[in-house]
This record gives sequence, structure tokens and C-alpha cells, in this order.
Amino acid sequence: MKAFALLAGLATLLSITSCANNEGKAKKAVEEYLKNQGATKVVIDLFYTNKNYPDKAYTSTTITYNFASSSGNPQREFLGFILARDGDGWRIENNASYTKEEDQAARYLAGGK
Repeated sequence: MKAFALLAGLATLLSITSCANNEGKAKKAVEEYLKNQGATKVVIDLFYTNKNYPDKAYTSTTITYNFASSSGNPQREFLGFILARDGDGWRIENNASYTKEEDQAARYLAGGK
């Protein structure tokens, strides 16, 4: 019983590590996509994968730019992307609407709006 609990804990840790690793690679893809647009900060708000689409992912991001809005604050934008596997990383396949909801991200991956 103790060994089973240990294996279950290890599997959970590997899953979390893999997700964090994929999220980092998704962030890198978004940063590369935006590199000439003056983005100073990229925050991943949601990274979502689905076993029905193993080579795709959805990510929503908050982008801060190096220029100010009319109120004088740094300009921020909320973007969503459909990602496709690219070797061991990701590349942006399409723009998508922004969401933080996994059920909506699943619809975007399935081609819905």
C-alpha cells in the first residue's frame, strides 16, 4: 500500500512538472511571436491540453507592452492562441479568443468559437 501511494505521488509530480515544462515552452512560442511588437512581459493565464488533440494546445496570455495607454499606464492586451507541436516545443498555429475557462479552451481546440 505504501509503494502504491509513493508511485501515485511520483506520477502526480511528473504530471505537474511536464505541464509546467510545456507551459514554459508555450510562453517561449508566444514571446517569439511577439518579439518585434514591443512586448515587455508575457504571462500565461491558461495552458490547456486535451487527450483528444495530443498535438495541439490552447494558451491565453496577458501581454504588457513598452508603451502606455491613454491613462499613462503600460498597455496590456489579452490574447489567446492555438498551438501545434513543433518537435519538443510549440508553435502558434492560430489566434483564438481569450479565455481562462478550460471548457471554452476545449471548444477552441475542437475548432469551435
